[in-house]
Amino acid sequence: MSRRPSSGGRAWRGPGARIAAALAGVGLTVLAIYQLSDPSSPVKADRDAHVRAPQGAGLDPLTDQEIQEAQRAALADQPRGQAAAGRPQVAFVSANRLDGPDGGPRVADVRLYDYRTDELVVRHVDLASGRVVKSERAKGTQPMASVEELRHAVGLILADGRLGPALRASYKNAAGREPSSAADIHTRGHIFLAPQAAGASNAASVAKCGDQRCFSVNLKLPNGTWMETGRIVINMSTQRVITLNR
Repeated sequence: MSRRPSSGGRAWRGPGARIAAALAGVGLTVLAIYQLSDPSSPVKADRDAHVRAPQGAGLDPLTDQEIQEAQRAALADQPRGQAAAGRPQVAFVSANRLDGPDGGPRVADVRLYDYRTDELVVRHVDLASGRVVKSERAKGTQPMASVEELRHAVGLILADGRLGPALRASYKNAAGREPSSAADIHTRGHIFLAPQAAGASNAASVAKCGDQRCFSVNLKLPNGTWMETGRIVINMSTQRVITLNR
């Protein structure tokens, strides 16, 4: 857009608002693979049975129970305050094995984001013992946004003095009531990197995005309308909401 708004509320209006009912919601990628087959097919039934099983074998995909056990093990050393705020957040869980012969240990890789240090953390959990056997850290690497993180990002928008009232008003016009929490608002989110702010007069305000964890989000109202949020950046590391001036 070439015109700067006189108030933050205009970020929710304009020709950019659209309906996109075909868009899917955001979720843990490891869970999405179980929904690709025809629900009536024997393959889908077998896969569902596997997911419900307590333990898998070999290189089988992780079962639901194994995913939960791996997450608990990976987060066991996190302070309670961090866990309550969703930090660090489980972003992706995948099945893997450490190097070794066939029949070797069954290992889950749990990817976290540690907001205290702005680092990606990868922890290898031995599913037999329930212990972390290897942990790695890396800066400047951003895993996909998780559901809990996106809800927290929407909560920051709702709490914003300029954008919050506009979002509540738009939601009320569509639903007849204000949202009771961030969970009421359907959200899709993407990692935002500093170069994406090129051309904005206040691009310096998001210059650390990439080293810090930043999101751009799409918000869907109950009537199916997707709000115009292309200029909104949520810096999750600093807990700030920035409106780019374009």
